Amino acid sequence: MIQEGLKYSVHDDYVRTSFATDLYRDQDGDASVFIIARLDEDGEYFKLMAPNLYHCPADNPNAAEVFRTLLGVCWRSKLIKYEYDERDGEIRAIVEFPLEDGTLTAKQFLRCLNGLVQIIDEYHVAIAKAIGGLSASLDEAEEEADNVRRAERILKSAGIDKSKLVADMTGVLRFEE
Repeated sequence: MIQEGLKYSVHDDYVRTSFATDLYRDQDGDASVFIIARLDEDGEYFKLMAPNLYHCPADNPNAAEVFRTLLGVCWRSKLIKYEYDERDGEIRAIVEFPLEDGTLTAKQFLRCLNGLVQIIDEYHVAIAKAIGGLSASLDEAEEEADNVRRAERILKSAGIDKSKLVADMTGVLRFEE
């Protein structure tokens, strides 16, 4: 994390960091996701998780659509899985695997970290819709994420800082210096 210039904090048995997101919004509306990295089983098991991504009580009438959507993301991504705590409705994303006597390389760690954040961001729209009782489309979520990434590449290649873009009342974006 130091080599990559990532900000983090060390706690008792885990490391915590956060990443800005394009589409994902937490329950407070912030465009960021918190990530926890930890080793279990005396360092033989690696976990990278994003806790408290969503909240879906067990009595949510949309639970079937929510779980269908979460399982669909797991099927498409192969890297992460979603966990659900039926006691409080917490939904989290996690990447985990045994290290046993091996060593986690920096390349593996960064692949897991970047993949976790990207997948959470990419499918957020569909998951949020499902929790809200709307029909969720993973294809539409992927398309929206692709459009956001495409727009960012265009802005970057044009030398435009996206933080300086301002939308007027009609939704037209202007670049302000």
